[in-house]
Amino acid sequence: MSGSEAHGVPSRAGLLSKRTLVIASHAVEQAALAEQVGEQVVVFALFQRLPYFEREREVYAKIAGRAAVTVVGMVDSGRPDLPHGVIPVLLHPEESLAREWSVAVLSPTFGASVIAEDLDEIDPHAQSIEGARRFRGRWGWRRDEAYAEIVRLRDAFGDRLPPTARRKVADLLDQVVEPANSAVESRTEATVRHLCARLEKRRPAAREPAVDPSTGLASLSALDGWLGEATDTVSFGLLLLAVDDLTWVERRYGSRVRMHTEQNIADLIREDLRPLDRAVRLSENEFLTILPAAAEEDLAARSRLFAQRLGALYTTYPFVDLHPKTTTMLTRSRPLPLGALRAQLSRVTPAPPWPPSTGSLPLPAKPLAGSRMSSAWFT
Repeated sequence: MSGSEAHGVPSRAGLLSKRTLVIASHAVEQAALAEQVGEQVVVFALFQRLPYFEREREVYAKIAGRAAVTVVGMVDSGRPDLPHGVIPVLLHPEESLAREWSVAVLSPTFGASVIAEDLDEIDPHAQSIEGARRFRGRWGWRRDEAYAEIVRLRDAFGDRLPPTARRKVADLLDQVVEPANSAVESRTEATVRHLCARLEKRRPAAREPAVDPSTGLASLSALDGWLGEATDTVSFGLLLLAVDDLTWVERRYGSRVRMHTEQNIADLIREDLRPLDRAVRLSENEFLTILPAAAEEDLAARSRLFAQRLGALYTTYPFVDLHPKTTTMLTRSRPLPLGALRAQLSRVTPAPPWPPSTGSLPLPAKPLAGSRMSSAWFT
């Protein structure tokens, strides 16, 4: 461990949290806005999806008003509505650039960059989906790195970058001739790293979501902040569970039995949840478990375990047979595709209760000639 890491200063390269990337990106963007008379600036940024750019719209409108070229790349189904002067580059969802979170700022005398790749992984102990995302990359105040990133992105954009913008970028690259002041860069980078570490520790307090009073499970409307931006960058494993109408349980057995039954269901659903997972009560008899970045085999195993445990609740107090049905789905859609999930569930046949609640006793074997009927039953 280096001395800086020992004192809580984050590394400039390696595994990066989204919060670190946000802080570093904001610092690089502010550097692009710094006044420098007579010096041209080029800014390239990759935002993955349009909702992430919307948060920085005003900043990039200001950057476009000062920079020679401002280019923003993102995945989008159509031409996005960007501020005047911001050049859009539309990315295909499957290309590697679509997974990048990058900002590069270059002038003849200055350079700074944040280059990171989405690992499609999460920190299971985080408090929100967006805050849980993990990236691998680097950031810093080094002109040679910013120069290399501007060249790389220019070449990767290819013909999607207008000819006029390509000429302006080439003109700026030709102006980078004097050696960079490495001492100034190192001191600047050390200062920014220290500030990033302080800001990283000042995490906002997590808000407690509204819950269903009968079970303590969250309500779906209370999870908007936890779900984060309406993008497809994080996958979700969804497990929908439905049981018998609990109002019928109350009518037949009483409110106390219903209360215990609801608590039994909630306790089983909460078992083995990671800190980032959420269990939600959708309706009187529907319960949803949301498992970010879940593997398909883990989701299927959890579904089977739910069905087994809930199907066996009749053996414990208050001895109510719930006839559970479950279905699962892996999705990147937001809002969550509850309609499609319910349609899947409607095609599921509930497991038969055990012991069987229908049927008849077997008939006795036909008696032998001369024997008495009663002996077949009572001997």
